[in-house]
Amino acid sequence: MTKPCFLFLIFNLLASFSSNAQQNNLFFDFAGGGGRLYPHHPEMRLFAGPVSFLNARLGLKTRGQKEWQRVYNYPEIGIGLSRNYLTSKSLGNPTAVYSFIYLPLLPDSKLKLNLGTHLGFAWGFNPYNEQNKINIAIRSKCSAYFSLNLNASIKIGQNFDILFAAGGYHYSNGNMKKPNKGINMLGAETGLRYSLPKSDTELNTESVEPIVKSSSVMVFTSWSVKYEATYSRQYSAGTFSTGFYHTISHKSRLSTGIDLFYDEGTLYFTDKENLPKNTLAVGLFGGHELTFNQLSIVAQLGIYLRNPSPNDPFYYERLGLRYIIAKRIIPSLTLKAHEFKVDFIEWGLGFVLWKS
Repeated sequence: MTKPCFLFLIFNLLASFSSNAQQNNLFFDFAGGGGRLYPHHPEMRLFAGPVSFLNARLGLKTRGQKEWQRVYNYPEIGIGLSRNYLTSKSLGNPTAVYSFIYLPLLPDSKLKLNLGTHLGFAWGFNPYNEQNKINIAIRSKCSAYFSLNLNASIKIGQNFDILFAAGGYHYSNGNMKKPNKGINMLGAETGLRYSLPKSDTELNTESVEPIVKSSSVMVFTSWSVKYEATYSRQYSAGTFSTGFYHTISHKSRLSTGIDLFYDEGTLYFTDKENLPKNTLAVGLFGGHELTFNQLSIVAQLGIYLRNPSPNDPFYYERLGLRYIIAKRIIPSLTLKAHEFKVDFIEWGLGFVLWKS
């Protein structure tokens, strides 16, 4: 297990068990299902075909002790373990550890319907190498894992529920090694949930306090490594970002600002000297953050004002997670991408310089 993978797991677990487990209702899920590996790239058609997977999850039904839990209608959070069986021995059969959150869409219905997301890391691939050149999907032994799904549960007894879920699944190493076409799957699963006897903690139904709209100035700095081709050398990359952030509701924060990118990978395409004018790019971004108390899911779209790379489009995307500690310090894990293809992972740290 590599150090980046370990850090990735620790970051995700900040979201999963932020509440005291003894004050929430615990449950255990076991589910299995199948689907198909979707060839999102022509070279991936070789691997198209049926896949299957097993999932085990330990979770909490939140009781509203924290305000964000009431804002999102008492979501379910927890950790899970997934075993996947892919279409080819050259890909391997990965195992994933992840955190999850299920947001209720029909909170007062007998049929519970949730929007769910899984985020973690996976291992167990047969990576690309001299003896396994057919695997153009994953070169590393460890990979990020992401899933977005709709899931439903139907109660069949005092402590049991039948589960149904359908969604998409994705593996990628974030361009830290090439080749990295990634693996995309579509699938569905069914299973059984056992809920432990309910805790004595009553459901907190207090109304949510009206949001006090506020503004802040934040700065972020990050570092990364990337490959531009299978046999290229490893290049360094990094970002310095400063922005104006405005909180408009309990769930939303808007942002705009300027990014300064350092990217040695540009030299692979230009064959120029390693000078600032040949490696520095500047961009203007705008975006939105979905906030869960201190945790936020970041989505930003930027336009280059200057970019020495001849291969990039005029715009870029950023997607990831940030977590505010002590109201000032912000560990950040985001992806910088072009046309939704990862350019590099931004392992970063941010600071709140000013807040209204």
